[in-house]
Amino acid sequence: MIWRKEMLNKSLLVSFSIFLVLMIFTSSIKHKTRSLEKNINEINKEVVILKKQLKDEETDFIYLSSPAQLKKYSEILGTKNYYPYDQSRIFESTDAFLIQSSKETRLIKRALNEKRE
Repeated sequence: MIWRKEMLNKSLLVSFSIFLVLMIFTSSIKHKTRSLEKNINEINKEVVILKKQLKDEETDFIYLSSPAQLKKYSEILGTKNYYPYDQSRIFESTDAFLIQSSKETRLIKRALNEKRE
């Protein structure tokens, strides 16, 4: 009987220890998950705000850069010589502008090097 009682106490102690360890482990994982969810929600809020700002800026750009609007501004400012840009000077993106700029820079450097020689 004593042997059985000791065995029961041992198994109860082991079970309780395992339960306690798993409970602490679960609690820490839950806390970390909650922190991650808060961070994700904050980032999602920032993304929504930035998307709205981008949409507003795109609308402003389209409106302000339309030919009719530009002509109106030139009349208001009293600019008599309003010349639209040549189509080749209008870039579709900043990447296209940077590529063109780097090509021009290389050509200028090459011309300067040829003059020096």
